[in-house]
Amino acid sequence: MTFLVGVVVGASVVALATIVIAPSRRVRSEQALRREDVTRLLLGQDPDEPTTPVPVVQPQSRSYDAKELAALRSIGQRPSRRRRA
Repeated sequence: MTFLVGVVVGASVVALATIVIAPSRRVRSEQALRREDVTRLLLGQDPDEPTTPVPVVQPQSRSYDAKELAALRSIGQRPSRRRRA
């Protein structure tokens, strides 16, 4: 029984070493990815697809009348109603 356990443990160590060491030589010999490609991969985007720049939207200035300004000032304020008993 002890011999069988030793064989299983030995085979497991050899298999683990083969899994870890063998691919690492090929991985080290590959060229490194560009930083932009790595970022796109981490974000789940296709690195081969060109990115389009995000359009910049300029806020348009608008003049408000007195009624609209009063409505904007009252946003988030509770009406001060008091109940009489």
